[in-house]
Amino acid sequence: MTLQGKGFFTFILPECEKGAPAAILAAAQAAGLSHVLVKIADGPRPFGVDSSGSDFTAPVVQALRAAGIAVWGWHYVYGNDPAGEAAVAIQRAQALGLDGYVVDAEQEYKLPGRDKAARKFMTAVRAGLDIPVALSSYRFPDYHPELPWAVFLEFCDYHMPQVYWEQAHNAGNQLRESKRQCDALPHAKPYLATGAAYGTPGWAATPADIADFLNTAKMLGIPAANFFSWDYCRAHLPAVWKAAADFAWPAPLQPVAPAPAPVTPVTPAPAPVTPTPAPVTPTPAPVTPVTPAPETPSVPQPDAFTVQFLAALNSLQSGGVAAFYRADAVHVRGGSVARGAASVQADYAAFFASLPAGTQFRLLHFESRGDARYLAWQAGTRSGQLSLIVQDDQIVMDYLFFE
Repeated sequence: MTLQGKGFFTFILPECEKGAPAAILAAAQAAGLSHVLVKIADGPRPFGVDSSGSDFTAPVVQALRAAGIAVWGWHYVYGNDPAGEAAVAIQRAQALGLDGYVVDAEQEYKLPGRDKAARKFMTAVRAGLDIPVALSSYRFPDYHPELPWAVFLEFCDYHMPQVYWEQAHNAGNQLRESKRQCDALPHAKPYLATGAAYGTPGWAATPADIADFLNTAKMLGIPAANFFSWDYCRAHLPAVWKAAADFAWPAPLQPVAPAPAPVTPVTPAPAPVTPTPAPVTPTPAPVTPVTPAPETPSVPQPDAFTVQFLAALNSLQSGGVAAFYRADAVHVRGGSVARGAASVQADYAAFFASLPAGTQFRLLHFESRGDARYLAWQAGTRSGQLSLIVQDDQIVMDYLFFE
């Protein structure tokens, strides 16, 4: 069935209506959503599975699909292990009984030689899945020629770019220019669009932005549009959620299909940093004809909170690091989940004790979007990744992974 109407991406599903399937369904129906996109994998690892192997995504998928709301899965890929990434994509999509699959390929796929990885990955995915496949990546391909657009699109059914108008309020103009550039690509596919429903320091999407984006999408004949992300928007931008919900875009219900056969529970590998569809900071685009300025580099400087947190890490004092966490913070490392600042302090104390004296953390990569911060670091001979969810200058959840 062709994707039509309005939808929302979820990122951290337990942060969406507390992860309750019935509440998620009620919110989706009240907003008139035709589809929801849930994160199912990150690299070669499953996403949406707890430390015991229980899949907390599955009940949400089943509730939505039983009510006729289409559910697509999205997957951030890196290109280091295309066979492993394809295998987890196929396994998760089949186990969940998804209606479609979205591959999110960004800066890692701009490295030299990634066209071969893209072809290997996409060939395997298409051989293993008989559902629609969409590409999610940068909104202006002209500024990212290194990405193997043609290879991905050759195997896709749809192109679903991330039209994030961050630091601007010209959503409609940026959507027009994105569609123009994407439609000119080799192997161009039907264009769907993902808009911004989040905020960053000093900027946030507005209800007027949402109306402009959706009105422009309908005027351009785009059959479906969605937003990133449910968890941030519902928690911090209720007026933006209401604007999307109030916009009339009727769409037929998804035919109700039987639930997939039971599968062996997935045992997740250590949870890595989860780079989500990364907003790229544009210079506000001028009025028609749109001539957007080249996008800025994808590795911004860390914000003040992150600078202070890194200083705490480099002190190698677990108490100083734990002070950044809320008293009931959730801490995920490897296959274990702990709650509370005391558990965080104990875990960091053990981690610091495993490092040579005087080890310093060096930041290799940093991204920030709304409450989420993503860090890649190196400490001596060890490297790792850390995802933080920060609210009111306190860490409420983290995912720590190191080699």
